[in-house]
Amino acid sequence: MADKLFGRVIKVHIEGDYKADFSGDQLHIEFEVPFDDDEKPNESSVSIFNLSANSINRIKKGGSMTIQAGYKSDYGILSKGKISRVSTKKDGVNRITTIYMLEGQDYSGQKTKEKITFKAGTKADVIIKRLVNTLGFKLLEMKLPKNVVYKKGYTVTGNIENNLLEVVKDCGASMYNRRGGRVIRSIKDGTDERFRLEESTGLLGSPEPFEEEGAKGFNVNSLLQHRITTASIIEIKSKTANGKYRAKKGKHLCNGNDFRTEMQVI
Repeated sequence: MADKLFGRVIKVHIEGDYKADFSGDQLHIEFEVPFDDDEKPNESSVSIFNLSANSINRIKKGGSMTIQAGYKSDYGILSKGKISRVSTKKDGVNRITTIYMLEGQDYSGQKTKEKITFKAGTKADVIIKRLVNTLGFKLLEMKLPKNVVYKKGYTVTGNIENNLLEVVKDCGASMYNRRGGRVIRSIKDGTDERFRLEESTGLLGSPEPFEEEGAKGFNVNSLLQHRITTASIIEIKSKTANGKYRAKKGKHLCNGNDFRTEMQVI
């Protein structure tokens, strides 16, 4: 694996009224891509240096963006979503265009408020699928710890997403984004990446223990690793942390000489 951690790769794909691909081979690109396991979409930022005026003028809010990074023989998607804003500034001789992206699918054009009534005895998964369909996004995975039966029925009033979150929580599950896709499952569940993080695969230093809000784990730094994101189950081998852990939150960074992933694992 160590021999694969050479030759940085950064690929930014934009699609909408304007379709374009930007590569770190041709342009100086920096980014910050956060991830965590709450339901709010994270905002990533990509800064591209010295784009043409034509490209700058055509990158607009509402377009789709996908961020990939890694190494020549091993790279993958960090996140994807919708462009939320774009800004350009001068810094000395450089012109820096920063594109901000909200992770996940944009369903702002769908109905966000509606009254929907479900009959007595309706199961939670039926309600969840209907509300997801109404909001207009796709689920990567749904695994409910318990499929609650609403004996008196259930009525959706007001904000549809708030009702969706309520039903999800009734089932003992959480909803969050993962590489731009939505997942509903237990907060304790994860996706086994079948990856061991150790010095030879990019681990930087020794993980440091932390304890906050009732959670115990380690703060970990590594060379950028696209396999690690929200709820990734990875094996860590180090002087301090040894075993399998779940990534709770973190971010991928490319800034100057930095090309790394920092995370909290529990």
